[in-house]
Parts: sequence; C-alpha cells; structure tokens
Amino acid sequence: MKKVQCIICDTEVFIDENTVIAKRLRNDPMHTFMCDECKSRLDTPKQRHQDTTYNHR
Repeated sequence: MKKVQCIICDTEVFIDENTVIAKRLRNDPMHTFMCDECKSRLDTPKQRHQDTTYNHR
C-alpha cells in the first residue's frame, strides 16, 4: 500500500502499489493525485455543460 495525498483537500489515501495510478506517481513526479470526492466535484460542471443543448439559427 502506498500513502498519497490529495492536491486539493490534503486528505491522505492509501492506494495499492500495483495500480496504474501508483505507477504514474512513482515514475513521473509531475503527476498528482486527486481523491475521488474532489475528482467528482470537478467533473460535475463538465457533465452539466454536456447536458445543455443550444439552438443555433
């Protein structure tokens, strides 16, 4: 298990070292980790934008 910290809310989460996310964090220090809650908060405006339709003339 690897302990990582969310870049937005600073919560510490344990992830399995055999996952793709852990490998990216280990091999490339520029990759950052975001917890599921923060990721879902940031994805919500994208979903809202895709749901709206505009009528162009």
